[in-house]
Amino acid sequence: MAYQKVLVDNTSCSRRFHITFNDESQAVAHTEVRCNYCDEVVFGLDNHPPIRLAREENLTKMNRLSENVISNCSFEDTMPKG
Repeated sequence: MAYQKVLVDNTSCSRRFHITFNDESQAVAHTEVRCNYCDEVVFGLDNHPPIRLAREENLTKMNRLSENVISNCSFEDTMPKG
């Protein structure tokens, strides 16, 4: 198994996503990871081994971003006001 990891930083919601895959796995037509909070596609690839979200964390240092930077975020606060 050749474990690979890709980091994706979202500057809009200040999250860092750790995406992993096994590069020896069979390729699939399309694979993607979606945000657990807003359901936006964080990272997607065609004709690639399946990817999965291994971990996500708060992005604490904006001056040290990964090579993969996104800014899409559709999060809506559903907590009642009051």
